[in-house]
Amino acid sequence: MPNMSSETKNNNKGAVPKTTLTTEKFTTVTEAKQKLIPPVKTGLKILIMNASGPNQGEGTATRRKQAIQSVITRHNPDLVLFQEFSWRGIHGKTWSADPVPEHFQLTLNNDASILYNINELTVEEKPIRELQRILQELQRPTSKHSTPIPLDFAPIPRMSLRMVKTKGVPVMEFICISWHGKHAGMSSDTKVTEFTYLMIFLNEIYLKCHLPILIAGDFNVEVKLICLEVKDPFKLHEYKASERRKKKGVIDYFIATTELYLSDIEPVDLKKDSKADKPEEVLDHDPIIALLQPAPLSDTVPACNKATSRMPQKTK
Repeated sequence: MPNMSSETKNNNKGAVPKTTLTTEKFTTVTEAKQKLIPPVKTGLKILIMNASGPNQGEGTATRRKQAIQSVITRHNPDLVLFQEFSWRGIHGKTWSADPVPEHFQLTLNNDASILYNINELTVEEKPIRELQRILQELQRPTSKHSTPIPLDFAPIPRMSLRMVKTKGVPVMEFICISWHGKHAGMSSDTKVTEFTYLMIFLNEIYLKCHLPILIAGDFNVEVKLICLEVKDPFKLHEYKASERRKKKGVIDYFIATTELYLSDIEPVDLKKDSKADKPEEVLDHDPIIALLQPAPLSDTVPACNKATSRMPQKTK
């Protein structure tokens, strides 16, 4: 039997062998844990961003790209829900002066788009024909709803709908929708009516697909006007808007089914987080950032969601 050193003998008696994990020196145990153990991801960072704004003359597009790139790079979201994104891509020569990290991939639609982190998420497009079938069922006179949706209600071109699944922790699978609501030439009452039709459509998607839904973006109707139209299983997630949006009206927000929970919702400070010159001049909406997580079991629907809709019901 080979001879054992005194150190090996001591180890066999219960002493912990000396193991060198790193040459870096730590001042406390807590600091060592923070350095050696990567933090556990607790949720997905979601960003709403309307990528349009007033034309400020020569250089507007460059300043807008700088603002968009700065916010994405600064906050590194898992999902960006764009509205009015006018470029055909977010990489390549057009963005060479303001490159967006390569781990972001863009899915384009007419009015709304979704940018996502390919390292964290898998994203699939739901066939448009399935959405059209759901909508057509709701537009038939025999619809189970007391007020069938009118034939001229056309939400599909104004949304980007994707099936999203996380690759790791937290384990989540849901339908994500970037939305840009109609507004040109519409009264407030008409906007609320259109919003109500949208919620009926979303509820039917939810029942057919059996997945949680997150819809967010520029709804183009003030949040205070549609509170009563958001009902179980959906929740409206409000936040403290910036002063400039309070004056113009808060029209960018998040709505999700009760399996999903949004926290830390706040507007992005464009002046602080963007390298563009006067970014608030070329982006007239504040980007909104939030943390998306699976909802706690004790989560409840707020009173606002349980209130009676002001949408007129069909009389018998």
